[in-house]
Formats: sequence, structure tokens, C-alpha cells
Amino acid sequence: MKKQFWVCLSHDVDRVKKTFQFFTHFLKALRNIDLESAAYQIRSLSQRSHYWNFYKIMEIEEKLGVRSTFFFLNETYPFHPLRIPSWRLSLGYYDLFDSNLQTVIRKLDDEGWEVGLHGSFLSFNNLDLLKKEKSDLESIVGHTVVGVRQHYLNLDEHTWERQAEAGFLYDASFGFSDDIGFKEGRCHPFKPISNQNFHVVPLALMDSCVMGMKNPFESAVDVIKMAEEKQACLVLNWHQRMFNEKEFPGYLNMYLRLIEECRTRGASFSTIGQYVLGCRAAI
Repeated sequence: MKKQFWVCLSHDVDRVKKTFQFFTHFLKALRNIDLESAAYQIRSLSQRSHYWNFYKIMEIEEKLGVRSTFFFLNETYPFHPLRIPSWRLSLGYYDLFDSNLQTVIRKLDDEGWEVGLHGSFLSFNNLDLLKKEKSDLESIVGHTVVGVRQHYLNLDEHTWERQAEAGFLYDASFGFSDDIGFKEGRCHPFKPISNQNFHVVPLALMDSCVMGMKNPFESAVDVIKMAEEKQACLVLNWHQRMFNEKEFPGYLNMYLRLIEECRTRGASFSTIGQYVLGCRAAI
């Protein structure tokens, strides 16, 4: 693949329905004396589609002429009622084999979006679990799944070896969970292990990290400029739930602005898998 500025859009699918978040968002609205938001949470209790934004994203990206990578989670973290941290990890997750979700996954795959695995919280150090999750997702799409991003970006010194042994061609977990930019200054895919077919594609911009900056757009543009100067691969992660403008105001507009900024700077767009398959022989 010719050296140039590339952009890969991606979406981690952590949850597809809003559950316990009704309660936490309601309490937050009360603390902020935001009665309108509190009333919205009450009115919308009967709805469960707040995070079901797949068709909306497809419509947006279709109009923009781009395709992205969706990483789907198959979480099995055990629920421990007396261990509060386990609540967030085990409650509110979805069934990968739900018929409606399978329809979405197949539609994405059929129409040119990439389907990858969002490795569960404990799979980063469990080869058997990683293999099972990969196999489950492949049974839905009907072909090999080449990419993975670990939930919470969990990595240890052997995760990449496990991912390669499980049959993945790339990992997209290498990045910041609380900042933006290129971790360790790495802005190109790299080969971290002896398996020369396996690549790590760094993550540079994640929704909550961007929006948490004092000047979100300007800060993100600084990262985009670096990617342009280095003729690098810029990976964005915008969780699909963030496309609900009522729940997450400003996130959709920021996504569109960043794509337009990249396009103005001459970026080419592809899924992460397409990028890796195209550049494997060149790096």
C-alpha cells in the first residue's frame, strides 16, 4: 500500500440497550438540577433503543462514502452481587446470538462494513476464551474474523501472542483510555511478535477522551495534523451508543467534523481490516 495519510473509523459495541444507566443518568440530572434531563429519563424508561444506532451510523457513513469497523462484544464476566465493580462489567450486556443483533451484524458485513471482535474483559489473558468468542462471531458472519479490540483496551505482555494464536491478523487495542494521541509515538501499524502476519494498529482518538478535552476539536486536529505529517494511519473509536444526540449531545457533530477535517487534508478512508490487508507486505 502506498505511503499516505489513512483514516480508519471504528465503533466498539459495548451495549445495545440502556438498562441501569437510566438510574445513574437520572441521579446525575438531579445533582445538576437539570429537571429537563431528569424528566427525559423518566419518560424514556419504557424505551430500550437508545443505543441501537446501527442503521443511523450506516446511513451517515453511506452518505459520506466511508465504511468503518464494528467490534462486537461477547461478555461473560460473572456477576457478584457483593462486589460492586462487577456490576458494571456484568450487568446490561447483550446476547450476541439475539436474532435482531444477528440481522444487524450480517447486514453490516454484507454491505461492506467490517465486523471484528471486541474481546471480553477477561479474554486478554485467556486464549481459550478468545478462541470461543472469535468462533461465535464467525458462526454469525460465516467467514473468518481478522480483527480484535480488547474491552477496556486490556493488554498484557502476552495478549498479542494469544490473539495471533487465535487466528487474528490485527489488534486495535493499543492506545490511551484517558487521553488522545499516539501512544509511545507509534502512528503506524507495527509487528510486535515473531508472527509476521500479525499487526498492531494504534488507536489515536476515542470519543470520551476527545470530548473530555478543554478544546476537543482543536486538540483532535493536532493529532490529525501529526498523522498527516507522518503519512500515518489514524484510527478513531466512536462507540455506537454515542450517536444518540439526546443522550450524548455534541458527539455526533464532533464525529462529522473530524471526518471532514481528515478529508480536507487529503485522507483516504478504509476499514481497519482493509488497511492491514493492504499494507501487510509494505511494513
